Amino acid sequence: MRSSQRRILWLLVALVIVLLIAGLVSAAVYWWVGRQPAFDSGWQDPIAEVDVDQIEPGLALYPLAGASLLETADASIDDGQLETAYATLAWGWEAMDTQRLGRLIRLGQELARAREGARAHRVYQQVADTAVLSPELNDPTRADALMSAGQGWTALGQEDLAQWACDQVYALAVHSPYMQVAHRREWLRKLVDAYRDLGAVASADRCRQRLVELDQGARPQPTAPALESPPLPGMDEPVSSAEVGALEERRRQAAYALLQSLSGGGEAPSGLVKALADALRAEDTAKMALYGQVLNEARIELGQRINVHWHLIRWLMIKDQVARKGFGLSLVPEWEAQATEIQSQLTTAYEDLFFDYEDWVAALPDSTWIEPARYRERRLITLAGRMGWYPNYPEQQMADKIRDAATALIAAGLVDPLYVDVVLEEKGLRFTLSPGREYGTPSQGP
Repeated sequence: MRSSQRRILWLLVALVIVLLIAGLVSAAVYWWVGRQPAFDSGWQDPIAEVDVDQIEPGLALYPLAGASLLETADASIDDGQLETAYATLAWGWEAMDTQRLGRLIRLGQELARAREGARAHRVYQQVADTAVLSPELNDPTRADALMSAGQGWTALGQEDLAQWACDQVYALAVHSPYMQVAHRREWLRKLVDAYRDLGAVASADRCRQRLVELDQGARPQPTAPALESPPLPGMDEPVSSAEVGALEERRRQAAYALLQSLSGGGEAPSGLVKALADALRAEDTAKMALYGQVLNEARIELGQRINVHWHLIRWLMIKDQVARKGFGLSLVPEWEAQATEIQSQLTTAYEDLFFDYEDWVAALPDSTWIEPARYRERRLITLAGRMGWYPNYPEQQMADKIRDAATALIAAGLVDPLYVDVVLEEKGLRFTLSPGREYGTPSQGP
């Protein structure tokens, strides 16, 4: 009898231990799942993600007063106004890609520290898209941006995205014809640590092997000159008049006065808001008339047309930001009611820009310039779509056009450089870098 009681007692003790272990395991799983932010890895329009209620007008209005977009973003980050910085960079298409990348990387790090993981994730997506698609970056800059995105995703627990970013850096370090040996070594060493942090032992070992091969004098991918073609025409010349210049100054002064009134806190004075609204309306009337007049001139050259398109887009981006309250307050109420129409105007402006770029490329005097220029302008327009500047851009159509341009370059014998490829994933398209000899095949990483 006593033996049976002991057996029952031990069984009960064992059951308690099993339940405790199960509880600890469940708690650990719950903690691990809970710490992983529920990020949607699919592409989202960066501008549509802006939370206008969190924008500080006392900072956001500075570009309307004539201040630099980049200085405004820097000041917003320094003041901890991270949503203001996000909005400034989201609409800030005028900044050079290299300059915007630096601010985006810093913003992503600050958002992560502030436990704004989902917003940091979106910023790192913009960094990655810019690094892959921008036609104006050099390959060391691309690698640096992608490494920063990968490190950011690693810190956020997004291992799949971090692995993809590291694989892109590996492709640049090994296959880019524009990398010096010192740069290749630098990135391969960084990748050893990055892959180790991700638990990707085989990938880390492959990077070590590449380093050994370089140390043993193995010949890396030979450096090569960039694909030659004239620079794409852009917003190269002013399109203005005495009237437009005076109205721009009126708007800057009105914005500055409103900023001064906001410096002490409190509500924006209605009279100063109205003054800025009136200035914006007058500037809009004059600019839209001027740009329409120049574009309708019979003898305007394609390069000049492209220049005007960019000026029109710059103004429509300002109108779009006002219409979506992207400066942190309501400025021109009727534009808010016309927000969809303004986005439609932006779409049309980008469509016209693309068609004129295509015509400009086709008219190049040297046939060897055509395919490189076509490839670059299609990347430029697609990047505008991914950044949200080209509303409702034809994603699949532009992806196909990029692949057509890359395939034409490869068919012409230019197979050494990396080309932008397109991968269809469960949640949409991903733009990725692929060596010419592997173009069109799924990347398996190192």
